[in-house]
Amino acid sequence: MGDLPPIDADGRTAVPIAVAPLWADHCFQGRAVLPAVAALELLATWARRARPDLHVHDLRHATFDKFLELPPDGAPIPAWCELRELPGGALRAALITKTQARSAKMTRAKVHARVDFHPPEAVAPPAALDLAAALAGCCFTVDPEPLYRELVPFGPAFQTIRRPLWVTAEGALSVIGAPADDPADALLGASRVLDAALHAACVWSQRHAGIVAFPVGFERRVVVRPTRPGDTYVSRIFPVGAEGGALTFDIWILDLDGRACELLQGVAMRDVSGGTLRPPAWVRSGTEDRLAPIDPFCAARVLIERATVMPFAERCLSAAERQRTVKMSPKRRTDYCSSRLALKRLFRRLAGEDHRTPATQIHTLAADGVRPALGLSGLHGSVAHDRRFTVALAARTPIGVDVEQVADRVLKSLPIFARETEQTLVAVSPLGQAGAAIRVWTIKEAAAKLLGIPLADAWGRARVVEIGPDRSRVAIAAGPAVAACHAELEGHLITLLVPL
Repeated sequence: MGDLPPIDADGRTAVPIAVAPLWADHCFQGRAVLPAVAALELLATWARRARPDLHVHDLRHATFDKFLELPPDGAPIPAWCELRELPGGALRAALITKTQARSAKMTRAKVHARVDFHPPEAVAPPAALDLAAALAGCCFTVDPEPLYRELVPFGPAFQTIRRPLWVTAEGALSVIGAPADDPADALLGASRVLDAALHAACVWSQRHAGIVAFPVGFERRVVVRPTRPGDTYVSRIFPVGAEGGALTFDIWILDLDGRACELLQGVAMRDVSGGTLRPPAWVRSGTEDRLAPIDPFCAARVLIERATVMPFAERCLSAAERQRTVKMSPKRRTDYCSSRLALKRLFRRLAGEDHRTPATQIHTLAADGVRPALGLSGLHGSVAHDRRFTVALAARTPIGVDVEQVADRVLKSLPIFARETEQTLVAVSPLGQAGAAIRVWTIKEAAAKLLGIPLADAWGRARVVEIGPDRSRVAIAAGPAVAACHAELEGHLITLLVPL
């Protein structure tokens, strides 16, 4: 095939690998090893050289579970490429090295990477773009410096996650800078972008699975639009399952406009250290669900960290939702988009984790253009946001929710929204005045949403008669009996008001 003539009895071709200096920064337990993404690029190059007509952007059934250690002196690595034709025009490529056994005159071949290149098939872009436009859950946030010092100890050349990495139980979201020194003519794009996405999956495995997992293969990788050196990308990691000691992920890599660049399915990761590598304790701490106390009072809930809202969030809006942003200030637009994303995520959760409906077809505004709508029969929704969080809740009765940071500034306006009896409750509360006052404030905000009335009217109609850490007692004039439930999360209070 082409200009790669076989040189051994097994039809393998000698392909000495020139060691790139930057690969020295890609280490496993102190040893520099060939990056899997570099192995895939080599295989694509050799395969295309043999078959110039070959499509190399649809990669399937890849394995790379045997490290290829790099020589300390940077000398070329003797290696072989094995190419085999598959049905339907596909081509299987393998990267192989050979070792001579000391105790016998035998040569052993080791396959370090193998992948099938398939003819192109149409691939639809992700329908649920909102799943990458923000991350649901209270985020475990890791800055790049400690990430690469303690969790993924690679050198500077592979430290390509540029902003804090966000991790929750539902996955990970990262912003990646493609190094400018990546080859511009690489067949599969800027390889260190995918490598960084795998770093994010490794951090997720440490926090939520308690193992240091490295990638060992994938079922499919489609390069929709090759990433380019010097550009910035977003990766979204989706944990799919765990079986036999291996974790499975799907990965999206998008540009800042939300266009798909790479889509990976069935990325397999496992502990390849034999248990010698363990996550640091600080990664595992704080994984408990602080919002569980409100679950008995709602059908579903979604919390979004506003810092994770991506630049392409507006692309997730329906036509009517987007129309409302025309005259909004940038801050108001961010508030609005985070609320729409939370409600769309709430719809998906209530619809059995529906990831098929396009984000633009999930409309979250009622006819009045103000109140939230879920588009699901028999369910009511409410949404609120503060500077850090946006929270959306659903229930089978009208519901009201608010979220606010617990801070002393609420005390300045206490005489405005609280009755004298409520002010007395705040003054003697064992929760502290700020903690008690914020409960009163959020109850009245939630009451306004529950009743569909202006906030100033709710100040008078909702009367707090007892303030508690998790439950408060409230009386609503000419209104239903309600339960007021509270949950605290990293200095923020979420209050839910629901009819009894």
